[in-house]
Amino acid sequence: MPGRFPSRGPISWPSRTELSPVLPLFSIALCLAALSPSPRPHQGGEPIQASAASPDQPGQAVARGKDLLLFDAELEEVLLERFGLAPDGRELLRLLLNARMLDHLAREQGLVISAKDIDLAWGRLDREIKASGEAGGLAKEIEGQGLGREEFRQFLRLSILQERLTREALGIPAGKEVTGAQQEIWLDDQLTGRNLEILTPPWADGHVARCDSFAVTVEEFGRFLRQRLPRDEIEETSWHLLLLEGIHRRMPDIAPEALERAVDSELDRRRQRHAMDNPGLGFEELLGAQGRSLETLRRDPSVHIAALSHLWVDRTFGDEGLRATFEQERARFEGLFGKAARTHLMFLVASRHRNELNPRTFDEADQELARMLANVGNTDDFAALVRSFSEEPKTREAGGELGWVTRDDPRVPPVLRDALFRFVDGGASVPPEGTPLGPLRLDGGCAVLWVSGLRKSPDWERMAEHVHDDLRRRFIEETLVRSEVQLLSPQPAKER
Repeated sequence: MPGRFPSRGPISWPSRTELSPVLPLFSIALCLAALSPSPRPHQGGEPIQASAASPDQPGQAVARGKDLLLFDAELEEVLLERFGLAPDGRELLRLLLNARMLDHLAREQGLVISAKDIDLAWGRLDREIKASGEAGGLAKEIEGQGLGREEFRQFLRLSILQERLTREALGIPAGKEVTGAQQEIWLDDQLTGRNLEILTPPWADGHVARCDSFAVTVEEFGRFLRQRLPRDEIEETSWHLLLLEGIHRRMPDIAPEALERAVDSELDRRRQRHAMDNPGLGFEELLGAQGRSLETLRRDPSVHIAALSHLWVDRTFGDEGLRATFEQERARFEGLFGKAARTHLMFLVASRHRNELNPRTFDEADQELARMLANVGNTDDFAALVRSFSEEPKTREAGGELGWVTRDDPRVPPVLRDALFRFVDGGASVPPEGTPLGPLRLDGGCAVLWVSGLRKSPDWERMAEHVHDDLRRRFIEETLVRSEVQLLSPQPAKER
């Protein structure tokens, strides 16, 4: 279950027109801030302090789940494989290279950014932000980005460095603005001119990137990914690693050969699902577009979790156990995976009385829906009507399509499911063009369902897959759920 990233293309420094007089000083700071994870305390309130490394530990603990601990080196190794070549990882590497280049050039030229310089820039930014309408000023701005004051001061130091170095190199006189584009182009030229190489895994010499002036090590990049990737990705990766450790504890007798066979089977299942969903795109081609390879996927904890949970259900239940589980919980499995109706939804906001928040009464909404349905001849007509007039935002863009709705489908309110299955259980047939149900009243408005097809309960072969998947889910939840994972706050640098 690796994270998915949209491609952002080349790095571009953010811009804020209201901050234009000091924007060149703010560019790196805002860019890094936008990519910073938002800190969130665990459920107990204050963040738990990470335990320092000891001779018996493989590093510093960074996450905990039940009685399981995850250490920094383990987490960073997986982050490198998941994200090192992905679009966001490449962008973060570029930011790290920029920061290293700026510090190197400052040392070369003897340029030091003092605390007073940072204070002055901070004050100017604070006044600009307050003038733009944000009463909380810069402190509020960086708090919204999930950054601490000292962390942001470091980013601001880098942006001041970039502005001053660019001004000096391009001969731009004092008082004339150095634009973000000028700074970006100048810094790119500095890296290119020093023979920058972005290396590819397996990074045998221990370097991710290097140029004539410095190199970025694998360890440094892994640590930067851990610090700068979105918190959701860090949390999910930590959960996968802790969960996998918990599974291994529950299955201590798994031989390496059995694990290899289970992983092979899981990869085969993923290939088959991919081929069904994406007939024109090869499995390895998709992995490459995500910055992955078959080798890194084979090592990924999410694949091992799926493989081992599948194997656990096979060993624990077998065919007879699956059947027995189904018979014991037949109503539940039939309600979730059995008989279904292909359904679309149209919704209008309404209440008993019109007011500022409710534009119509229930009766008015019923009448409005009835008028709309008078011009609907088929499913396509209904979907077009939904896109134009429905006030349920989650389904509007999809033309109201809910897909196959089962008797206990958790996505659909009970009122709608009850009406739908009174129709289904009544034995009525659905014409090829579909048929409406409603209007139906909900707490916040009125709805019409459009039924375009009926499906019988699946045969045992398909239902057995649902039972198997459900047992795997239970096994994983018994071992460790994501909400039980706590990220540990890092020790202050002087204590590390």
